[in-house]
Amino acid sequence: MEKSSPSIALNNQYGVSMHSLNHILDVGTPFVIFEAYVSSYHKFIDFIKFGWGSALIDPEFESKKEICERFGIKPLLGGTFFEYMIHHHGFAGFVKKIEQYGLQYVELSRGTIDIDDSLYASYIKQLSSDYYVMSEVGRKSSDPSQALAPSQWLAHCELSSDAGASLVVLESRESGRSGYVSTGGDVNAVMLDSISNSLPINSLLFEAPIKSVQTFLIKRYGASVNLGNLSLVDLLAVQSLRLGLRSDTLLESKAIF
Repeated sequence: MEKSSPSIALNNQYGVSMHSLNHILDVGTPFVIFEAYVSSYHKFIDFIKFGWGSALIDPEFESKKEICERFGIKPLLGGTFFEYMIHHHGFAGFVKKIEQYGLQYVELSRGTIDIDDSLYASYIKQLSSDYYVMSEVGRKSSDPSQALAPSQWLAHCELSSDAGASLVVLESRESGRSGYVSTGGDVNAVMLDSISNSLPINSLLFEAPIKSVQTFLIKRYGASVNLGNLSLVDLLAVQSLRLGLRSDTLLESKAIF
């Protein structure tokens, strides 16, 4: 089910090899606006995630899904949707709902509810035979006592990869100030380096909805780093960062135009 990234196709026109993924978080954009952004900038978009359990209540979800599919963008639901379904309806209920929606890409997480390692790995293994699986790592609580230790981050990432996840998603939520990013906006670079030294960088998707974190990741891991939870309104800004068209990354870039 792999598809070439729209970012790859665009940038290869200029002789640049950038196997990057742009993963968008939709937080309830009205359909008319959603359609306008997608039709204009679909070349920059690989995935659109319909955040939380919003697909269950968004009357325009099916229309948005159809627009995604028309432009070759992969729609999926957020990890919290998976947790909601597991908590209330069990794994079979989750699979049934995904089948009803006709989705091929799924995101799993255990940032809110506790799922032990063996059970979580079994969910990934079962789904990976039929779906492209993303597994999110990191807690959603802002309570420091609930945070994962660096060794746990690494272990959870390795477990997800070993179980068959195609992408391991590193949590920072829609705020960009959670998970691997502190509430003050500081990135845990040592922990990220540990993870990227253990797993291929192209198997990691960094949730990075804010510019400072996007800039840090591009400078540290290169312009092709996979970025997630991006806003539709920020697509050109993010692509400009990748290509060195903004002052933040200009000095690290090569001339491609």
